[in-house]
Amino acid sequence: MKGKPAHTYSKVLLWFVAVTVLLGIAGAGAVHKINNTPPPELSTMFDAKESFHFEVRYGFMRLGDVYVTARDTVMNGQKFLHGTAVIQSNSGIPIMGSRRYEYHSIMEHNDTTAFSHFFWIDNIHRDRPMDTAYDFDYEKGHVYSIRDGEIRDTLELLGPADGGPALFYVGRMHAGTDREIDYPIYIDDEKAYINIKNSLQTDNIRNDAFDNRNVDVYISNGFADINGPFGFSGRFESRYDTSELRIPVEARVSVWIGNVRVRLVEYMFEEE
Repeated sequence: MKGKPAHTYSKVLLWFVAVTVLLGIAGAGAVHKINNTPPPELSTMFDAKESFHFEVRYGFMRLGDVYVTARDTVMNGQKFLHGTAVIQSNSGIPIMGSRRYEYHSIMEHNDTTAFSHFFWIDNIHRDRPMDTAYDFDYEKGHVYSIRDGEIRDTLELLGPADGGPALFYVGRMHAGTDREIDYPIYIDDEKAYINIKNSLQTDNIRNDAFDNRNVDVYISNGFADINGPFGFSGRFESRYDTSELRIPVEARVSVWIGNVRVRLVEYMFEEE
């Protein structure tokens, strides 16, 4: 899987994906306690071939949509999970226009975490597949940053890591616990960390994906140690439903003029 062509990509969108895959938000309603259901095992989430549609808003303005899917793939006779996160901007906003990015991660899991073997970005609206790629070589302890079909940099790799999509599973497997985790991601040719503080605290919020009814959610808070654009402070708040799959429901990302809000509007899965 080494040597795949790549170019450059937007820090704005990788930041957005990294936070989106940890989804959750502060919603209306009184905080209360519910019966604690154990969080899902990684094998359970990997077996549930899920599809998510999230809507992204700033106030009353719809900035765009995020689509997350996961399907099995086989490489060199070994089974992996191919996770994809697609960002489509709202072309009706003049300053944005039509933009589409696709983030891909070839992933697997061990007993404690999910991690990537290869991560890449397709810049669809500019017709630039493999815009940027990261190749994770766990045997040699290196991450290769690839652009223009060439290795741009070689970074140290000390353990399981990703470019973003694996966080979709790591965040969920700790939701509804009192665990604090730091997960390494690689962005802009360097290593950064996503910190997540989970809790047993819950809330009850209304959501369209659940037939517009109220749903109990667990609350998590986090900080992304990366240089966010447009005033992103790096802080976000996460909410997952209390089911055994810990479905990510909504998210709020802090910016200097308020919050960007990401909300689940459709969810489907095919359980094996």
